[in-house]
Amino acid sequence: MKKIENILGLAGFFMLLAAQIWYSINKVWQASHWVLTLAGLLAMAYFILIYLRENRNRFSGRSVREGGNMLVQIIVVLAIVALLAFVSTRHHFRQDFTANKLYSLADQTTKLLNTLGQEVNIKAFYKKAEHKGVQDLLDEYAYRSKNLRYELIDPDENPGLTNQYGITRYQTVIVESGAKRQELESLSESNLTNAILKVTRDQDKVIYFLTGHGERSTKDESAEGYSRLAAAIGRENYLIRELNLVRRRQVPDSCTVLVMAAPQANLFPGEMDSLKVYLQNDGKLIVLSDPDKPRDINELLREYQLEIGSNLIIDASGMGQLFGAGPAMPLVSTYDPSSPVTKDFSTMTFYPMASSVDKSEGSAVVTELLRTGPNSWAETNYASGEVGFDQADRQGPITIGAISEKNNTSGKSLLAVFGDSDFIKNGFFENQGNADLFLNTVNYLAEEEDQISIRPKEIDDRRLNMSAAGMKILFYLVVISIPLLLVVVGVLVFFRRNK
Repeated sequence: MKKIENILGLAGFFMLLAAQIWYSINKVWQASHWVLTLAGLLAMAYFILIYLRENRNRFSGRSVREGGNMLVQIIVVLAIVALLAFVSTRHHFRQDFTANKLYSLADQTTKLLNTLGQEVNIKAFYKKAEHKGVQDLLDEYAYRSKNLRYELIDPDENPGLTNQYGITRYQTVIVESGAKRQELESLSESNLTNAILKVTRDQDKVIYFLTGHGERSTKDESAEGYSRLAAAIGRENYLIRELNLVRRRQVPDSCTVLVMAAPQANLFPGEMDSLKVYLQNDGKLIVLSDPDKPRDINELLREYQLEIGSNLIIDASGMGQLFGAGPAMPLVSTYDPSSPVTKDFSTMTFYPMASSVDKSEGSAVVTELLRTGPNSWAETNYASGEVGFDQADRQGPITIGAISEKNNTSGKSLLAVFGDSDFIKNGFFENQGNADLFLNTVNYLAEEEDQISIRPKEIDDRRLNMSAAGMKILFYLVVISIPLLLVVVGVLVFFRRNK
């Protein structure tokens, strides 16, 4: 009979274990799990009942009281540990001892999360095997704000929600707040914090495009239009509107950034005056021009120490041939590393039929964003179609894009000038880094880059170089000596207590 009781007890334990393992595999609790669990509990209950009945004398008197006291103490200790574990999930102290604080959020991020006043929902579409690394970062965000929640979604296991959000690739992150949504193709602290900042922005920022002089249209879907640019600006959570200064006569107060995209005719004097007033009132203006286009805008640009040259940039390096381009399409890989627009920017950009952007001395601070290579020059006599470097030309590097900043009474004006408007038209917008460069410029002038700027944290090389002899010493010390010492101490204690 005793053998049967032991078998039942052991079988009950394995039935309970099997039910839990089965559930951990398929994550679905079914009727079969209930059957195994109840059968296991009954078998173990029967075993415990018979065991207590046969050993009744052992569990009486002083031994029972001492055992009961010990059991109560164990329960109290476990309860205290559980309570401390529960409290520590929401109130804990962490210290990052890495030199560059690799596992800590930047101060800008922490400040943003601590003051987050509206709900933000994050949905990360990653394969289940990749959830751990993503969860570590999202846990840091969720811990610092009760208004931020996140959800990890495996697109293969939840195709309905994946299709609902229009997800077409793994490792896509959606950040939502109210009706605003931001999509990230790569997850990093910088990208995620910027996305939260944009979807929680109180007031929509508006990008105006000047019209009325044959400028490129944001509604034109042909290769020459700017419809792709407009869509990209919209994804940055800006509103896009058109502005005709002849009708409006002044730049509206709602204008965050004004874009002048290669006008084909001169501006009227009243329009020029409106632009001057706009800039004097801390306005933000982007000017794009092409060779053979009107240069009356230089009247305004000179006040900010900039001027669009009457020339054509020729690139004789031959690099353009790698992309099917000729010498009149210079490629740029040299950027100003100090400007927020081009810092850490390493992708090449190219500019079909571009003019130089020249600077002069004055009260404005001019930053030359991008320059051509040394094998380029500014050709002044290009009307005939035949070009060649001569004394009238200027040897490269040549600046094609620049930003001028000028302090005013209440703030500062920002003026970005590019000697080309083709590089962001539909036909070239998504090639190389053209789109990123222009969107960086828009964000900087809209003062989005100033609000949050987080650089990737560098990992220092702190390897421990050991000789073969040193590695053997470490092996014998850690793997052999310490465990052997513990075994010896345990044996000595055992024999001493059993003398």
